Formats: sequence, C-alpha cells, structure tokens
Amino acid sequence: RGGLMGTVLYNVFLRQGHGKGEAKDRVTLDHAVAHIDHVCQLLGSAAHVGIGSDFDGGFGLSHVPKDFDSVADLPKIGEALRERGYQPQEVEAVLGGNWLALLQRALPQA
Repeated sequence: RGGLMGTVLYNVFLRQGHGKGEAKDRVTLDHAVAHIDHVCQLLGSAAHVGIGSDFDGGFGLSHVPKDFDSVADLPKIGEALRERGYQPQEVEAVLGGNWLALLQRALPQA
C-alpha cells in the first residue's frame, strides 16, 4: 500500500530478551542489520524499509546498539547491508531514500 516501516534502533526492540537498563554492549550493529534484513525478507524487498532512529532523545544513547554514538554512525548500517549482498540502490533506499519518496508522495507540493 506504499507504506514504510522504520526500524527503531532501540535495544529492547532489536534483541529478544533484552531488558530496559541492561548493558548497551549486549546489542550490536549486527542485531540492527539483522532486524532490517528480516523485515526486507518478509516484505520481499527493501522498498518499504527505513530507519526510525529516534536519536532525537526519545530514550538516550545508553539504549541504542554499542556501535552507535550519534547519527554520524548511521552509515555503518549501509556498509553492513552491502556486506549482506544488498545493492547500492537498496542501501540508499533504506538509509533515507524510502522516507524521502514517502514524504514526496504524502506532502503537498509547495
């Protein structure tokens, strides 16, 4: 239906059994990328998957995977997706292109 699922980089959502307040280092970039890959596999492509990072202070850096200290670390997701065999256009879509396309469809033209 043209929707988009944003993967939230919140440790409790990324590793089964991880409790709020548990050590940050128990959840890694690999957990985040495995989650993104799983959703892509369920949907059949990367066309409706994005990142919903919540780095705006929703839960704090102590609750995101150990490989992330700021939004500047988000490109690590792209590198890991490429290592899993994702094509450059799929990586670009997941890292922001899908959100941009959704907003362009949903918002009125200026």
